[in-house]
Amino acid sequence: MSEGMTRNGIAAKDTVGTERPPRVHIYSDLFLPEPNNHGAGLVICSQVQAFLDLGFKVEFVFIRKWDKVPPSQGYFKEITCTVVDARDERPPWYARLAYRARWPRKLALHQLYPARNVLLREVRSRIQEDGESIHVFDQVGTANVILDLPKSRMVYSNIEIESELTALRMAAEREITKRKLYGWERRKLRRMSELERKVARSSGLVLCVATEDARRITEEWLAPRAAYLPISIANGDTPVAGRESRIDKVLRLLHIGGISHFPSFTSLEFLFTKVFPLLDADTISRLQFEVVGNTSVDIERTQAIMEMARPYPMVHFSGFVEDIRSAYRRNDLHVVASTHATGLRTRIIESWAFGMPVLSTTKGAVGVEHLSSGGNILIADDPRDFARNLRELIHSPERLDEIAIAARKTYDAYFSRRAVADALRELLNTHFGLRLPPVAAPEGALVDSPQIRP
Repeated sequence: MSEGMTRNGIAAKDTVGTERPPRVHIYSDLFLPEPNNHGAGLVICSQVQAFLDLGFKVEFVFIRKWDKVPPSQGYFKEITCTVVDARDERPPWYARLAYRARWPRKLALHQLYPARNVLLREVRSRIQEDGESIHVFDQVGTANVILDLPKSRMVYSNIEIESELTALRMAAEREITKRKLYGWERRKLRRMSELERKVARSSGLVLCVATEDARRITEEWLAPRAAYLPISIANGDTPVAGRESRIDKVLRLLHIGGISHFPSFTSLEFLFTKVFPLLDADTISRLQFEVVGNTSVDIERTQAIMEMARPYPMVHFSGFVEDIRSAYRRNDLHVVASTHATGLRTRIIESWAFGMPVLSTTKGAVGVEHLSSGGNILIADDPRDFARNLRELIHSPERLDEIAIAARKTYDAYFSRRAVADALRELLNTHFGLRLPPVAAPEGALVDSPQIRP
């Protein structure tokens, strides 16, 4: 390996006027960087890959709050992964009073985020060791510490407007249990909304996965350093879906996402109660429907979905799948029927990368840039239109290939590793005053991904 090159073949030291990238520390209390993960985990993987492609030395710091640690198969061999044990952290009893009174802030935040003090110590020790390093915080659960840190190189990774998603989740729970909003729920939503805005305004850079989120944070939250950063799929270099295993006159549907996760819950609810009842017996007999996603969280919501699916024997709940690519290989169409959503539907980007056509509602595709209904995706909001699309695709399977090819072209142009690394480089140079060189792509590195076989 020549001097000034990283393991990925990306130039780390170039001509006069450029500089070697500093170290970056990425913090999360939810996910380890593993491609076979929840949507927010896919965003983390995309950011890790982009920093690596820019030549950064990456440390991933996982704040462990529970006994169970998320599985990681060590996909990113180039990074250092540190697990910090925060399982025994508990706020003092009087922190609850501070939380209700909103003062003092540090004590109130300790009540909301018990691992906060541990994380602050970890970040401060790294700043002391290297004041030029960049620190990226995954969602408010870790980004709340930015309020007590120097602003210069602190990055808030805003994957979705968490207070809005929490409000939607609470509304769904109230609908199931037929109850009113509790006082503590109202209080939590207010605190989350206030905190999100304060953290965004205190950050050196806010990374958003959707342009609309970036606009709102800039204009409504008055945080001028919010910017859109697309995501790539860490293991999406080669499409895995294709016609080879397609069954004649049978349409195999795929649905991905933890059943209790609110967008997934509303998607399945829409399909089972609005769309499938409109299908005739012959169409139902030609459908296979695989639901991939965790079924062990929020048993009440999971049971509600299972009950809705009872009339449809072609529905199969696979639970968590070790390799998500296997689910893409054995199915023909990804359905995303969410009626409420925030942030970005990362699974649509993943489907495009893997060569899987998508049928979605408008809400289900919220946040995804460069959509072309009828081109790289099918959009249907009315249950009748959704059902009509399913019937037509059974008898016109060539449309699946056409949509998949267009989707992959969109992915290569706007969501590839090269596109994300270029975008991140521009943001870091603009907001942190770096002089990172353009992304170099020697032979075999960051080349255009192969197209789907026609």
